[in-house]
Amino acid sequence: MKISNTAPLHLSNQEVLTHFLNLKEDNDELTESINLKKARDKAYAKKKYPLERDNPDDHDDPTLLEPLNEADEKQLNIAERRGLSDELVWIQNEVIKYLCSPYNATSRQTADGVARLADQLQDHELTKAEVLQITNLAPTEVVELYAIIEEPDTRFHPDASIKLEEIANQIQSTLSTEPLPELSQWTGYGNGYDHEGEYQEGGEQGYEHGYINQDEMEMNAMGIDEQEYIFENGGRDAEGGVDDEKDESMD
Repeated sequence: MKISNTAPLHLSNQEVLTHFLNLKEDNDELTESINLKKARDKAYAKKKYPLERDNPDDHDDPTLLEPLNEADEKQLNIAERRGLSDELVWIQNEVIKYLCSPYNATSRQTADGVARLADQLQDHELTKAEVLQITNLAPTEVVELYAIIEEPDTRFHPDASIKLEEIANQIQSTLSTEPLPELSQWTGYGNGYDHEGEYQEGGEQGYEHGYINQDEMEMNAMGIDEQEYIFENGGRDAEGGVDDEKDESMD
C-alpha cells in the first residue's frame, strides 16, 4: 500500500458533468448488453425446452439464436457478471439533472470555455477557491462577484467596480446563450422551455426532468404513504399536542 501526499485536485462542475455523462454512456451500453444476454438465453431456452403454454404465434427475433463471435460472446458474459446497480444509475441521473438545472450555468459551459475563463482569471490575482467558485457559479453581475471575492474594494483599489465589471464580462463571454443541444433531455430546453426554465408559449411542452411528481417519487422511495399527512377534524391546525387534554376530560 502506497500513501500519497499529493494534494487533491478540485474539479469544476463542468468537468463533473462531463464525467457523469461518460458514466451514463457506459452504463447505457452495459444495460444493452445485459438485456441482450437475457433475451438470447431466454430464446435458447424456449427453443430447447418448449412449453405447451407457449403461444405458437409469439415468435422471438430469429437473430437472437444466431451464433456470436468470441469477442461479442465474451462481452455479453462480462456484462452479465458485472450487473448494474440501480442505486448508481439513480445517483448518476440526479447529479446530471442538478448540474443541468436552470439555476446552474453548467449546461451553458464548454470545456474550452471553462479552461479559457480559468486562465483569464489568473490575471486578477484571485485565490484558487475564488477561481473555482467563479467558474462553477458563473456570475455575470458585479453584485454577485462581491459575494464571492473577499474584500474586493481593498484588493482592487481605487475602483473595484471597474475590475469586477471586467471579470463579469469575461465570464459572460464564455457562456452560450442556451444550453448545449446534447443536454436538452436534461434541461427541458427545446421542448418548450427556455434556458431559465420558463415555459414559452407556443413551444412544444415536453417532460422537464426533476419537476414532475418529484415529491411523490421521493415519498414512495422512502416508503411513506401519502395518507399519513391527511389530518381530520379541522386539519393540521386543529391537531393538539401529545400532552394536551380537553376541558371535558376534567369533568
